[in-house]
Amino acid sequence: MKRRTWREEIYDAFVALGGDAQYKDLYEYLERNVPRYHESKNVKATIRAEIERASSDSDVFNGKEDLFFSVYGKGKGYWGIRNYTPSDKDPVDLTEDDIGFPEGKAALKKHLKHERNASLVKRAKRRFKEEHGHLFCEACGFSFSDTYQADIANDFIEVHYMAPISELRSDTKTKVSDLVMLCSNCHRMVHRYRPFITNRKDLRKILIR
Repeated sequence: MKRRTWREEIYDAFVALGGDAQYKDLYEYLERNVPRYHESKNVKATIRAEIERASSDSDVFNGKEDLFFSVYGKGKGYWGIRNYTPSDKDPVDLTEDDIGFPEGKAALKKHLKHERNASLVKRAKRRFKEEHGHLFCEACGFSFSDTYQADIANDFIEVHYMAPISELRSDTKTKVSDLVMLCSNCHRMVHRYRPFITNRKDLRKILIR
């Protein structure tokens, strides 16, 4: 049986991680799932080289297969599959600011090692804009684009996962409909009021009537 190339292993790892990942998450996944990961002392350098040679975002692109792209620009250590098309059943990535809350940090970290998909948040924002025309807080109605300069406010909103992070399991699947749009202030208040918020209609309970 022909041995799989590192490029094939890396590509499949990105798919398993939701289409994009930081090097740290990619290394961890490959270490768990590819036996020959431990055969070389320079395996991490090999992985980085394979990605860069297969990406036109890199200075060492080989000009052949343009498989990967740099999600946040050169030197950020965050790569993804170019033209990746996720399904609606893809798992949730951390919802922008949830990692900043002490609630369920250990559970969230454990969950993200198994499932990661930054594109779900992007898809949730896109669907919300298609339905409402622009992004705004579903609790108080605040819109960043109506208040701040376009170059920093365009498409900005925090995305909140309705179910408590501490209840996530490794097999938890999240859909776009499970995410809600919140401004930074309401996002923090929703977390403080978490026990009383179980659906979208409850979001306004944080406001003074």
